[in-house]
Amino acid sequence: MAGKRKRGAKDGANTLSSGPKKAKKGKISTHLSSKPDIEKKPFVEAPIGDDRRREADLYEMLGSEDENDRIQAADCIISSLFDGEGASEAVLQRHLDRRLFRGLASGRNASRIGFCLVITEILAQLFGEKDLSKTKYTGLSFDKVLGLLAEKTQAVGNIPGQEERDYFLGQLFGIECFVKSKILFRDTSKWDSVLNLLLKLGNKKIWLRPQCGWVLVQALEQMDQANAAETLSRIAKAGLAKTPEGAAAWIVALNRFPTLQPQPWKNPLSSKSLPDLTAVLKESFKENGKDINDKSQNGGKHASWSAQLHFVWDLILARFLNAKSDKAEEDFEQFWNRVVDDGLFSKQATDGQKFKGFMVFQKMLEGFIEVPSKVQSLFSRNFMSCLLNQASKEDRYLHRAAIKALKSIEVVVSAHPSSLTPVLANLIGKNGVYGFDQRTSTKTVDRLLQNINKENAEAVLAVVRQPIKTLKQKEAADAQSIVRTYADYLAKILNAFASAPSTDDEVEATKGSFGPVLQELAGLAYAQPKDIPEDALTEQIREMCRSRLESSLAKLARSSKDFALFCEAVASIDASAKNMAPEIKKSMDDALARMNKLLKRKSKTQSEKETAQGLAMLHAISIFQLYNDDPDAMEVLDDLSQFYNRLKEKKANKDGEQNEGSSELLVEILLSMVARPSSLMRQVSQQVFEAFTSQISAEGLELLTGPLASGESTKGQKELFNIDDDAMDVDESEGSDGDEDDQVEDVEDASDFEIDSDMEFVGLNGDEDGDAASSSDDTSPQKNKGEWNNPEELDEVLGKILNSHRLDRDVDAASSSSEDNMSDSEMFALDEQLSAAIAPRIKSSQSDAKRAKKDAKQSVINFKHRILDLLDIYVKNEALNTLTYSLLVPLLNLMRTTSAKPLANRACEIILAYQKGLRKARAGKESGDDALGADMLGLLVQIHDEAGKDNSHAYAKAASAASLVVASSMFAGDRGAIREVAGVYAKTQSDWVLGDVTMQNSFFADWNNWCQNHASQSRT
Repeated sequence: MAGKRKRGAKDGANTLSSGPKKAKKGKISTHLSSKPDIEKKPFVEAPIGDDRRREADLYEMLGSEDENDRIQAADCIISSLFDGEGASEAVLQRHLDRRLFRGLASGRNASRIGFCLVITEILAQLFGEKDLSKTKYTGLSFDKVLGLLAEKTQAVGNIPGQEERDYFLGQLFGIECFVKSKILFRDTSKWDSVLNLLLKLGNKKIWLRPQCGWVLVQALEQMDQANAAETLSRIAKAGLAKTPEGAAAWIVALNRFPTLQPQPWKNPLSSKSLPDLTAVLKESFKENGKDINDKSQNGGKHASWSAQLHFVWDLILARFLNAKSDKAEEDFEQFWNRVVDDGLFSKQATDGQKFKGFMVFQKMLEGFIEVPSKVQSLFSRNFMSCLLNQASKEDRYLHRAAIKALKSIEVVVSAHPSSLTPVLANLIGKNGVYGFDQRTSTKTVDRLLQNINKENAEAVLAVVRQPIKTLKQKEAADAQSIVRTYADYLAKILNAFASAPSTDDEVEATKGSFGPVLQELAGLAYAQPKDIPEDALTEQIREMCRSRLESSLAKLARSSKDFALFCEAVASIDASAKNMAPEIKKSMDDALARMNKLLKRKSKTQSEKETAQGLAMLHAISIFQLYNDDPDAMEVLDDLSQFYNRLKEKKANKDGEQNEGSSELLVEILLSMVARPSSLMRQVSQQVFEAFTSQISAEGLELLTGPLASGESTKGQKELFNIDDDAMDVDESEGSDGDEDDQVEDVEDASDFEIDSDMEFVGLNGDEDGDAASSSDDTSPQKNKGEWNNPEELDEVLGKILNSHRLDRDVDAASSSSEDNMSDSEMFALDEQLSAAIAPRIKSSQSDAKRAKKDAKQSVINFKHRILDLLDIYVKNEALNTLTYSLLVPLLNLMRTTSAKPLANRACEIILAYQKGLRKARAGKESGDDALGADMLGLLVQIHDEAGKDNSHAYAKAASAASLVVASSMFAGDRGAIREVAGVYAKTQSDWVLGDVTMQNSFFADWNNWCQNHASQSRT
């Protein structure tokens, strides 16, 4: 015990003693992180104490990653060395020797960058215009200073690789300081010394050559022609002319002195030099490396895989950008084909060289994007072949590089939409593939087409249409593939226009550009274009075109704020493209005339304008359905004609009252639209309903809420959609075992799928979205084991088993033996054979019935989802309308009776949204002017009756919200009504306590909270 206590005391002592140590470390770090003394005072020759600490802090600050700190420190050091009489030669040499040149070999933070600032300025002071090395610091000659640099950055002995790398980089940065100080060409001997050191350094390590070449290029910018010629000669003698750095030096010299063309390059970009330039820019170093050890350690493969592109490509890009058109010897297309396409992308090129080629392509594309003629050259044969192959599959070695190149194309075209036409023409044209996205498994062309606008629309459409001219020369399968891709491109262009911003000016522009594309796609969907062979435009492709056309119009309806744009888009479809019966043609012409009148109708208020445009939109969608051979389209057009006539009568009436039955007729039309498996129908119906919400009557709302009470079964489907009795007899007979079994089946099916409000309907015949895939079991010639497609086949099988035949085949049949002589074992064997033959048909019939019941249930649930979409719109627009109260009880009843959880959740969300919207709308009105329904107290009682029928938490939350909506409205209209409301709550609570109803206590907790809030407001 004592030992434990003693050890604990010892631990406690250590804990206590650690406190001051941490504080001490904190003080030290605070001192180092604080700004040093940057007072500009001369440095002393032998610093001690504060002077030494000041120097250390200044050089610490000089290596900071913060650029402002580095500049401040450099300014203070330079001023402390040269201001006034300046520091002594010994002080300056000490700083150069022990601080600056030695610090260049440090890889800490940004030390090299900061130290280079000071060294460059010191060299300019010593050997520049002031030439202090001859007047004041005579002991610091150029050779001595350069020797100090070489000495302090010399890698000596067997040192680690990273340390050796730091020394080499330090020497390189030091040489760059001499070049940046612009002191080397007053006396060419200085440049000779620096050049010797630079060439020596470049030959030590291959990875240093690009950096050494960059320093050399900076020096060439400061030379006269004679010095440049001599420098190029020195490079050639060193064997570095035929390297990327050598080519860069020749290009820079050629830019400054066009007449200077020494051997061996003369002009690296001329046609004669391209073979050598191709070999050099592959950066293979196998022939150029002088040091055998370096060559084995830093071979060409390592250099070729560098993620950083050599700076020579920037010089080449700048040279071609600034090249004059009369320079025939420098042709970019020839350069690209020889150096890049036949070099970096040739069949013999390594993966590293192809990787470099992709980076070169990105750089050139960004540089030449405003020069279409040069952009055209970039998409060459070998490059496109490599791009397509590498982008098509993820397991390809250069897949990521190819995808990055495609991304760069998308980014560049997005920033420069004018380049869309030449880029698209190359991707899907000569060297590309028309079905580019399918070949590469990307969405490149899809994203590029998003940049279409009124300026480039015509040119882009011409590019997309190009292969259509050659269809007659293609095989049927190839022609069909081209037409399918062509239709897909047209749909993407339509979608791009539909998604464009819809300002007034842009709407006018969109109309002009949208029309031709819509005509093209509609021609494929409904007609036989002259330039497309009949065998190329199959019915399957036509159906795809109709689907694409419908989805494009749906997107246009969704994004356009003005209904007129959608109506004009439908009206622009060439009516002659579709063969119609005379009566259908007349109905469509009449509908078009009514639609145009509605669009041109002058309205006094915004509400009247929206009503007219909404009715015009209904005409437009019905006309479109006529094109698609919808059997119900004619009936809808007749209903719209009636509604149009009633609207005219309403306008003629001075009182402007709504004609009786108009609201119900509109709701019936909208319900017939949302019942169809079409996103376009759903979108249009919601937009039109939103425009008509203020005109919906109580009877119209009853039509909306009525289907919510229908059962989610085959019987409910029959009630809602008027399914033929014959179609329902099988399902009802299969489900005649009892209602309980049917309910269990529905609950079980409910767990098999989740319904979303955006999901399409199951068609009335059981097929999803009109897709024939779901009915493939019925139409397929193949059959499962034990199943027969016709009764005759079953008769034959049973005849073989029983050794019998049908009565109508007595003439052809042989006489059969009597069954009286069969033994028991033979009878049992016969029974098993009969069971094996008949059982699969019974099982198949049961599975078909089960699937039909499941499909019927899903169609009813989806239809209820669409109705909830409309009710949600009504609640948001008509929060203060007294008719909205009538929605609460049907929504609660739906929550309680549905077997689909998403449907119940959606109903709950609508009630909560109504409560929130009503509170917000009431806050913007003056108190006491709330309109109330006819029997609000009766509605409250009805809601409380519904609340006691379900004990779930979600249902209690929705019921409480509905009850408080009515209670709040009654209280806002008449504060004395609170007594009646409290009486209803008291009765419900009494029934709950006595066990007559089951509900959550949160229902009453919400009521108490509501009372507390209003009580506190009354006191204030």
